[in-house]
Amino acid sequence: MHSTDSDPVTMVVTAHPAPGNQKEWEQTLTNTIQASLKFPGHLGTTVLKQESRSRPTYQIVLRFDRLENLERWKNSPEREHWISRLHALEHRPPVITHNTGLETWFEFSHQDEHRPHPPKYKMAIIIWIAVYISIIPIINLIRPFTSELHFLIGSAITTSITVPLMTWVMIPLLSWLLQKWLYPEPNHS
Repeated sequence: MHSTDSDPVTMVVTAHPAPGNQKEWEQTLTNTIQASLKFPGHLGTTVLKQESRSRPTYQIVLRFDRLENLERWKNSPEREHWISRLHALEHRPPVITHNTGLETWFEFSHQDEHRPHPPKYKMAIIIWIAVYISIIPIINLIRPFTSELHFLIGSAITTSITVPLMTWVMIPLLSWLLQKWLYPEPNHS
């Protein structure tokens, strides 16, 4: 995948708290995220928890506006402090990947970092659903407040709400819910 140092970048972490440490691990993760929010270029963090009878799995998607700002966070003493506390509460090391581009919206929903991205048509379907279910309610909610504004200003307000909603809520949620369709198990027969 081609990228430049000025492209947005995503760090995806798959983590597994040790049995009995889950509550303390979650609080430590919250503290870690709060520390990362103070760093330049931080665009948001999404945390998804996949329950399992034996051990829960957490997918943490951390987004920065550029690689330089992600590296600043990764190399900071604050991150080192919180990550060492998280690692002490995990039963195995986390899997970490870094990505740039549209495909990063779909990275967190599988654990095998070598598995290819889903087909573009599947990504397009997920994005279309996210756009549709984000834009229609937002337009109807804000129309009373923007109807007197110029069309371009009203559109700018609408997209400033729907793009973050899609990026950090709808696409991660849909990708997680539809992960078996996006990443079907290979048929070994």
